[in-house]
Amino acid sequence: METLRSCIITEQGYTFISLDAIQIELKVLAILSQDPKMLEDLRTGDLHLATAIRMFGYTDDKDLMAKRRYDAKQGNFALVYDAGEERLAMMLECTVEESLEFMADHKAAYPVLYQWMDTTKAKVKEDGFTVNMFGRIRPLPELSAGSWRMRENAEREIVNTIVQGTAVDIVKLCMIQLRKDILDPSIRIVLQVHDEILLECPDIILKDTILNIIEELPLRFPDYPFSMKIGKCYGELKDVKTDIDSL
Repeated sequence: METLRSCIITEQGYTFISLDAIQIELKVLAILSQDPKMLEDLRTGDLHLATAIRMFGYTDDKDLMAKRRYDAKQGNFALVYDAGEERLAMMLECTVEESLEFMADHKAAYPVLYQWMDTTKAKVKEDGFTVNMFGRIRPLPELSAGSWRMRENAEREIVNTIVQGTAVDIVKLCMIQLRKDILDPSIRIVLQVHDEILLECPDIILKDTILNIIEELPLRFPDYPFSMKIGKCYGELKDVKTDIDSL
């Protein structure tokens, strides 16, 4: 992927601005479920680290804390999308027994989240379709299929569809707001990759554009912060620092 990204460069006199919705799917999940512990952990700015501390405790050992954060990150994504214990064991590089223990600890850490997931699955199985935060509907006829495997796969799609469908709609709404009210007409929206929006901005207005985005986006999407990177090559983008006077 990075090799492909390194082939994408700006036109002369332009700079890429990358906007990435930080942990947006987990933010959507926390807001939909209203799990108070998950919402509290989101406010720390790093849900995966907060989950690691909640489940495993904090240590000054940076390497061990990094491992705990990695495990928490893998678990956060795997469990909310219904990965089984064997799949989770592969992701965490542990035994199935250890993955089952991890799953139990995660459920204990976020009980309201799992209650919401169970309630949501029950309703969708009754209705036959999912509805995301913006009312977008996706039929799941496989929930009534004759094959148990098809029914099982469709059930795994329920939370995934609602959360990812909501997240992508938020990113698209952000693109609309950028084009309509925030960006100068000379700025191009050139790519949307999952939760990332890539802009191509004339160098002459780069600093003003960055300042405008920093000021406007949090007002319009307060629950979904975006990180920002800039650069001439898509594969070599750098974080925008707080002090941008050098631009």
